[in-house]
Formats: sequence, structure tokens, C-alpha cells
Amino acid sequence: MAKSSKASQEVDMDMTPMIDCVFLLMIFFVLVIDLSQKDLEDLILPKAQYAVPDEAPPDVRPVINIAQDGRMVYRKNTYYDPVVDGETEQVAKDKLRTLLIEWKEEIVTDKKDEVIGGRKVTVVDDPVLVRADKWTEWHWVGLFMTACSQPEAAFWKLELALSEEDKEQKQRPDAFR
Repeated sequence: MAKSSKASQEVDMDMTPMIDCVFLLMIFFVLVIDLSQKDLEDLILPKAQYAVPDEAPPDVRPVINIAQDGRMVYRKNTYYDPVVDGETEQVAKDKLRTLLIEWKEEIVTDKKDEVIGGRKVTVVDDPVLVRADKWTEWHWVGLFMTACSQPEAAFWKLELALSEEDKEQKQRPDAFR
């Protein structure tokens, strides 16, 4: 009786197509995910009547988001919440001063020392983008602007974000326009 012998062959698996697929998926997700939006909260910005487009924003620009209720958010972290922290102006200024000093040390690239009011102050020439909801009360924006003007912060360039179109108008039915 003859024993059947099976030929043993080693089969090498070609991983090239698998690696190609993985790299294509990585490229797809990198292109789909827009990391520049990480600083932006979901706000309804006021419509601009006259505005200059933000065509070439600085590479590094701090963005503060101010919600309707006065919450001030930077990179998904709330730095001041009037409900939690209380609506006292001094508490808000202290909390915002901490954020602004952190920006000054970590983010800012263009700053210079000047003597203002007999005091040496490091003035920041980089702009700060302020994004406030359409229905945010003005005093919340003013509170942030006041914190920026403090000598410890010394941010003097503020940019206000506006929308080219009224998003609330788009959401309304035609009968209400």
C-alpha cells in the first residue's frame, strides 16, 4: 500500500496590499478631520454687515469662545462660568488673567517690553480671536476685553469673529421671513 505524500509548500503571505489599505485609510482620516476647528465651540455668530475676510490667520492665535450664558471656553476647557464661579467681576478677572498669562508664556510669538504708566510691561502683538454668540450679552465680552487690558496680560489686539450669513435666518421657515 502506497502512502500518499502531500507536498509541503510554504506559502508566503504578501502584506503589501494590506499596508497600502492601512495607509490609504490613514490619509483619508487625516484629510477628513479638520484639526483647525478644535478651538471653536458651536456658536451662532452675529452677521457681518461690513467685514474683512480672515484669509491668512496667524499660525498660532488664541481663540476664546463666549457662550450666551457668559461661559468663556478655550480649547474645550471652561475658564470662567458665571453659574459655577459667581458673577462677580473680580473672580472673572482673576480666572481670565490666569488664562491670559498662560497664553503669554506658551502661545505668543510676538511680544515686546514697554514702559506704560511708569511700569515695565510685556505687550503682546499677536491678536486674540473673540468668538461670541449672537445672543451673548455685551458685558461678558467687555469683561474679557478688560482682562486683556490688564498689565499682567497686555493683549491689545483683539479680533471679533462674525458670520457672512445669518444662520438663524436659514433655520426659519420661509413664512416667517
